[in-house]
Amino acid sequence: MKPKLLICFLAILALISCAKQHTQTTDENIDVVKIYNIVILDRSASMSPLREEAVQGYNGILEVVRTAQEQNAIEQQNYITLSFFNDSVTNVFDCDTVQSIPDLLLDDYRPQGNTALWDAIGISLESLKVRLDSLENATAVVTIISDGLENASKHYSIYDVTDRIDALKGQGVMFVFMGTNQDVAQTAASMHIDNYRVFESTAEGMKEAWQSGIDASADYYDRMSQYNKDTKGMSKKERNDYYRDRNKEDGWFK
Repeated sequence: MKPKLLICFLAILALISCAKQHTQTTDENIDVVKIYNIVILDRSASMSPLREEAVQGYNGILEVVRTAQEQNAIEQQNYITLSFFNDSVTNVFDCDTVQSIPDLLLDDYRPQGNTALWDAIGISLESLKVRLDSLENATAVVTIISDGLENASKHYSIYDVTDRIDALKGQGVMFVFMGTNQDVAQTAASMHIDNYRVFESTAEGMKEAWQSGIDASADYYDRMSQYNKDTKGMSKKERNDYYRDRNKEDGWFK
């Protein structure tokens, strides 16, 4: 066989093989949902005594999302955003696939500075809304952890934050707030967040708070598998309304 014909023949075989693989792994009855897991973590100076527990807790959440991805790979694609905030906001990961995310290291998390909470939330939610608006089947969980009150934001106010939270809740996004050294219920209410957890500002207190978040995350991902089946064939608005109503009914912390 001439070289050019051989190359063409091999190319055709490769295309046939690729088509077979696509056929074997694609199920028309499965509607893949994109799930964005957003963690907004306080890195102000007051978090220094809780540094190790903060890193371990985040890695625990990450492991839950990894497991959910492995168990539901055909019907879910999970993404991670991790944002630190003190006087400024730093995106460590920005909507990266969970398969590509490494564990957080202690050296990655060095608390210092003040608490730009509104800026951290506002920046994260602006980016999230753009993504969700562009996708047919997608939702998110936003977890905010802070051990103190807002004192350093320059670009967003509480009113900006609540407007964005209300809009995203209407699209079926779940919001969670974990806090200490403040009236956590009042802070959550000021942000229009229904799901909150108070933790003691100790290593053990933060461990318990993260564990409750880990347990709730595992429960949420189990539910999402069923939610996705229940919403098959729905329009984007119908699906978002379903997520919104089920989030309100099922809640987060038990």
